[in-house]
Amino acid sequence: MFMFRCLLLISLLLSPLIHADDHIPYEQQPGNIINEIALPLTKHTAAELAKIETGGKILSVDEQHQGDSVIFRVKVLHNNGKVKVHRIDRDTGHTLP
Repeated sequence: MFMFRCLLLISLLLSPLIHADDHIPYEQQPGNIINEIALPLTKHTAAELAKIETGGKILSVDEQHQGDSVIFRVKVLHNNGKVKVHRIDRDTGHTLP
């Protein structure tokens, strides 16, 4: 009986360690990583990219033509209450200054 109690206690103490790797980080969950966004960007995917990168609320997305390239201007309401415009290149997905 004593041996059974010891084994039960050990298994209860070790069970959180066994399942510690079951949680998948947010960035690695399906549909939540930037690498799954296809290029060239659309207005919708530019908004999704800005939301993932900033964590803010998307207010609007405008398309701006500069020569032969297209830039998306994404207006984002950040958690600190400030509104910022993020410029994202349609073909590369890179944020521009």
